[in-house]
Amino acid sequence: MKRLSAMLTVLALSFFLAAQPAAAAGFPDVPDTSRFHDEMNYLVEQNIISGYSDGNFQPKKNVTRGEVAIMIGRMLKLDGTQRNTKFKDVSKNHGASGYIHSAWDRGHLSGFADGTFRPDTPISRGDMAMILSRIFWSQAGTTGEFSDVGYNMKASYAIGTLAGSHVLTGYPDGTFRPAAYVTREQFSAFMARGLSIEFKQRTMKTDGYAYDLTKTYIYAKSQGEIQISYKKVHTKFGGNAFYGYLWEYKDTSDGSIEYIDQTEDKDGLYMVFPIPHGSKELAYPIKVNSKWQPGMDMLESNAITGVNKTVSTPYKTFTNAVEVSNSSGQKRYYVKGIGEVKVVGKTGETVSELKSIQ
Repeated sequence: MKRLSAMLTVLALSFFLAAQPAAAAGFPDVPDTSRFHDEMNYLVEQNIISGYSDGNFQPKKNVTRGEVAIMIGRMLKLDGTQRNTKFKDVSKNHGASGYIHSAWDRGHLSGFADGTFRPDTPISRGDMAMILSRIFWSQAGTTGEFSDVGYNMKASYAIGTLAGSHVLTGYPDGTFRPAAYVTREQFSAFMARGLSIEFKQRTMKTDGYAYDLTKTYIYAKSQGEIQISYKKVHTKFGGNAFYGYLWEYKDTSDGSIEYIDQTEDKDGLYMVFPIPHGSKELAYPIKVNSKWQPGMDMLESNAITGVNKTVSTPYKTFTNAVEVSNSSGQKRYYVKGIGEVKVVGKTGETVSELKSIQ
């Protein structure tokens, strides 16, 4: 279960600043087949990142701390006018000095204990996470876990929260590699996800049962509707403030709102509440008679009691639903690529059913 929690040698920098943003499809070294083609071009269109004077994007080139300051500064529309800074290695003449000063003044960037900023040093994935966590602040929802990111690591909280909010991703072997350098294409992907839910969605399993982050789900119930949408929230739980993206469950019958996070991994689908517990809704792999304990209550149990079930809803009739029965006699139905489509009570009454997806 997921735990809750409630970024240029000098010559390269000069090229970076001198180049004007190229047209979205204008980089010969960024073909349509590039993994992060859309993310890179999205940032170019937003005037956050630029190409180089030779017309290339250089997606595999490492990003430096100075470049990060420039890109964050452009995104936040900070004052990039060159000026003196508090860092002894960033003079007024340095191309990134204005953005470094502005980002430092806002608390987005920090330097080192020796009074330097090291603008021309490539940035590591761990340091990048700490910087981006100050920009895309998140203190709600699940946290991602990686085999090479321990709790005592300086960047662990930033890495975990940004991974949980679908901004950062790791590698297929389960590592994050916090000491590795960040390339321009990787930084583009992370930044684009922080700015756009559409790019967050691209990090999700393509064959899973989780909700689509870009959609709004409307469920009919006996009185009113439940509207479920993924949005950035600022709320309180137990007297503590929480910021970040969560699924908002709005009951139209009484106007009440509940916030829940959803996460999916190789072991299952989870609903996680903004307090330290969650519920395992589905266990993977999908298999009839598979049983599990959904939460902390030892008396509760869930089991997959059917696959390829036919389920009728106002939205449509599904023929490929997975049926999950719990120890209270309630049945829930899930469809791949959509999520939960219907809930039936122990006496056969419909509790809720999918009405529309917008």
